[in-house]
Amino acid sequence: MQARLMRAMLAKAKTPATDVELVCVGSLAAGLHQLATAAFDVALLDLSLPDADGLEALYGVRAEWPSVPIVVLTGLNDERAALAAVQAGAQDYLLKDQITDGHTLLRAVRYAIERQRLQCELQSLSLVDDLTGLYNRRGFLTLAEQQFKTAQRNATSFMLMYADMDGLKQINDTYGHEEGSRALARMGEILRATFRASDIIARLGGDEFTVLATDIAPAHVETVTARLQANIAADNARSETLYNLSLSYGTVCFDPRNSAALEALMVCADRAMYEHKRTRKGLSNVIPPPEGDAGAGLRRG
Repeated sequence: MQARLMRAMLAKAKTPATDVELVCVGSLAAGLHQLATAAFDVALLDLSLPDADGLEALYGVRAEWPSVPIVVLTGLNDERAALAAVQAGAQDYLLKDQITDGHTLLRAVRYAIERQRLQCELQSLSLVDDLTGLYNRRGFLTLAEQQFKTAQRNATSFMLMYADMDGLKQINDTYGHEEGSRALARMGEILRATFRASDIIARLGGDEFTVLATDIAPAHVETVTARLQANIAADNARSETLYNLSLSYGTVCFDPRNSAALEALMVCADRAMYEHKRTRKGLSNVIPPPEGDAGAGLRRG
């Protein structure tokens, strides 16, 4: 009933500049499925659904799709819950009995989209590494914790990788910190090319990187690491620098039957990475420049 009314109001308010498509579903599960199969500008969320009541519905959407702005729809007797929803991350709320025309609804939708956009811009300033464009430590921990909870709830696996770029100090000492920064940026591009857009890739600081790759079972880890090594080798073959990039890494898979915390998984991956690095100790990936020419030798000739 409410969906039909909103569709009729939007049809009356429609102009060439406000072409809106309204997709209606009757449950949280169906809504999450729609969000996974198509791109939506905003979610209109009823707090009374057959499979989620009150804030449970909001938490469900935000856990899966944190970037989608949410406008909560509620009855007059639920205004306190609606305010709590805004405090929990909804961009706005509308009382069903007070939605009298399509213009009111469209205005709320526009404001929600704009607030979400500004919020994401401000958030990205503190969650993204300036040098590589990957997430920084704070961004990784924020998003990884969300993914960890999702994997627990859905009983799915993921792979966590901890990695160090080998020889960064030697690159800095030999060719300068500017070249070291370029090397880090190259490694960031390699990681971005190796993993999927849905995976969480971060530079934790210095020469440390980490990746949370979703829906990766233990049997597929070797395939992923082989692809990473192949991409590093291909980048080195294309590069004209007098050093090769290389990476020491450790991996661990989350088992939904195991109650290990995210922090414990990160410790395990970190230990595995140091074991990998120990086995490769002493290997140099940097060719020094000609003697007496510390600024030269950055390119193969």
